[in-house]
Amino acid sequence: MEKGYEIIFITPENRRHNNKRVCELITDMAKKRGISRMTKRIDREGLGAGGHLHSAHFFELADQPVEIMFVVDSATGDQLIEDVKQAGIHVFCIRKEVEYGELG
Repeated sequence: MEKGYEIIFITPENRRHNNKRVCELITDMAKKRGISRMTKRIDREGLGAGGHLHSAHFFELADQPVEIMFVVDSATGDQLIEDVKQAGIHVFCIRKEVEYGELG
């Protein structure tokens, strides 16, 4: 098992930065860093910092919360977070230490 970070970026599906969806921007940044594994989870609803409820509506799915998760070594995780910061992308980020590896 290796030690590293689980990094989760959480954003509404419709959030954009420089006319591109935040989800796509972060995924592209990760690919440029050589990160080949990513998990995207689409949540039913979430409460933002300002108390705004983000949710998937029957006719409109654009405001539903999305989580983009990576598990990477420490240096790569730090670089990815710094890339997002430097780009000025507004997104919630969780970083926690984990042990990871493929089994079997």
